[in-house]
Amino acid sequence: MSKGVKSIFIATFLFAGMNVFVKLLSHLPVFELTLFRSIFTSAICYILIKRKNIPLFGSRRPILFWRGLFGSISLILFLKSVQTLPLATATLVHYITPFFTTLFGFLFLGERFYKIQWLFLIICFTGIFITQSSNTDLFELSISNIGLLSGLGGALAAAAAYNCIRKIGISEDPNVILIHFSIVTIPISVILLAFFGGFQWPTLLEWFYVICMGILTQGAQYFMTRAYQNEKVGTIAIFTNMGIVYAIINGMLFFDEIPTPIAWVGITVVLIGLIMNIFSERILALLKIQSPNP
Repeated sequence: MSKGVKSIFIATFLFAGMNVFVKLLSHLPVFELTLFRSIFTSAICYILIKRKNIPLFGSRRPILFWRGLFGSISLILFLKSVQTLPLATATLVHYITPFFTTLFGFLFLGERFYKIQWLFLIICFTGIFITQSSNTDLFELSISNIGLLSGLGGALAAAAAYNCIRKIGISEDPNVILIHFSIVTIPISVILLAFFGGFQWPTLLEWFYVICMGILTQGAQYFMTRAYQNEKVGTIAIFTNMGIVYAIINGMLFFDEIPTPIAWVGITVVLIGLIMNIFSERILALLKIQSPNP
């Protein structure tokens, strides 16, 4: 197992733990959570950067800015989906990110994307809609459906952010990339929080949850960044799917979110699409072998 694959497995596990604390803080505004999280990340990254005695702002500032902007958008939308959807559903939506990541990798980095992967993406979307239909009417403007749209938007923004990391490669330390993410997110969170209002001072227990969220986020972002620096985007992206399993388990353990029979069908369909995507090359090779010669 390569360093990149090991890193993404660790990141996925830590992200799953982070999502539990985000869900526990669902009554707080999402912009407040992104602000706290970014302040925590900035402080930790600053300390680590100073200890390593490396340039704080890096050498590829334009691409670092875009990584921060896309990451900020993804974070806000993803946390919104976690707050408004069952944990398993929010994670299912987020974990179609690898399809968009691979597609953007093909469009902007020249990496491989097979046409058959469009079919697998359609299968995943079908599964997501089946799962969502067990929560609400798909054609009504409900909080749950807003959460679904937020999750889809977050997946697109995350894919763009991951390709920025891949473009940066190993030219920047992971902590430099992370601090740019936070530097961009902090003013965005402050502006949105001031515009929409609703700031609530956390209780002592909620501060504990915020700190745990920050620690897990820091670790997850660090290992995720290392993963995308050391492997091709498409290779790493497919290994994030373990997060779905973690989300189902955490949803049942901590929030009594037992998937309905129809939700299990949707989850299974999504997993089938994701697994088929993992084996895209093998499926294409098999189809080519079985095709009659012209």
